[in-house]
Amino acid sequence: MNIVEHITFTPSEIDLQPGSAAVVANFYASLFGGPLSQLLKCLTAVKVCAEFEKNGITASPVCLVRQDAPPGFSTGEISLIDRASKIHSIKISGMEAKAAETVINGNGYEKLFEEIEKIFSDGDMEALAMLKEAFYHNAGSVSSCSRWLKQLLKDFDVTVLENSSITRKFYNDEISGLLPNQNSGGFESRCLPESGMLPVAAIIADSSEIAEYVKEAALYERDGIPRPIVRSLPDVTISSVRIMKTLKRYGLDFARLINGNELVIEYVHETIKSDVPIRLKNLRDEAIAVLDELETAAFAAREGRSVRIIKERAARIIYQLEKIQKHSNTAIADKEKAAGNRIRKACDYLAPLGRRQQDTLGGAQIPLYYGRAGLRKLYERLDISTQNHQLIEMD
Repeated sequence: MNIVEHITFTPSEIDLQPGSAAVVANFYASLFGGPLSQLLKCLTAVKVCAEFEKNGITASPVCLVRQDAPPGFSTGEISLIDRASKIHSIKISGMEAKAAETVINGNGYEKLFEEIEKIFSDGDMEALAMLKEAFYHNAGSVSSCSRWLKQLLKDFDVTVLENSSITRKFYNDEISGLLPNQNSGGFESRCLPESGMLPVAAIIADSSEIAEYVKEAALYERDGIPRPIVRSLPDVTISSVRIMKTLKRYGLDFARLINGNELVIEYVHETIKSDVPIRLKNLRDEAIAVLDELETAAFAAREGRSVRIIKERAARIIYQLEKIQKHSNTAIADKEKAAGNRIRKACDYLAPLGRRQQDTLGGAQIPLYYGRAGLRKLYERLDISTQNHQLIEMD
């Protein structure tokens, strides 16, 4: 069976340099471009191409926009965060249940764009106009995402290809003996068909795609297709100067933040707590005990005037100590409240809804919040040489 027959774009649509290999990032058609992880895939492909060029290999980044999103991938909802670090969920009713290529009426997007304009009222107007132009006019998700990416990534020389589906179904008679643990009914391949059509040198893959690629290894050998390198998607979280100051101020690291807002706040409150209130209470108790002794001694000596003076002084001293104690408690409470607010904002931004930022935050956040210059900054600060988590400060 010919792999290429299941692919709907034609060679004339593939605008690669002669003799150039392709570094492919699969981009699943989603509302307003989907999560940040998809944009990171594209930027990683550009970085890998630059890496190849240094080693004398001509390579072109290819963003393949497709509708066959893997199970569990949300195509109809993203989160966006305003400058106050408040999370906004952007979704369109019914899109999740339909095929991603379903045409969405422009009026359905109108309210969503109104919401986005409110969120980014002081954001990048060019980026907002670009988003509107791509997604507003009764466009299917694949073509919408394709238009958006072509404009967004034009400075990176990315080739954007549209394909409604290049998934190939393999049946048991084809895979018998190759995939011994395969369930009946066969399985769908995402990675193999594109390698049959494009000179793929590398694939930028998330964890689900890596698992599929490993499963398909025997089929590459059977069909005589060179196996491309698989580069895993970097683990990235976008941060800001203000959030980095919050982390430094309270001695927090990113690993602690993913435990959830309340646990982090509880930890910080413990560090904020002071022994001053206890020391003030002890001082008050000591003062009362000493004054009681003086009053008892004066009373025993029948010095009525001294007793009155001691009582008056005692009342003043106790009042001042209680006043200081009250101010101290108020100051600590205010400090805890301020810390709680800062930490909630940091957690909401760095781990929206308690999940990895790159899986939840919309990729459109970058151009809308930081502009095209922010996209360039993200590219420059992205490190593809490490598997460690990267906390990238953007402004």
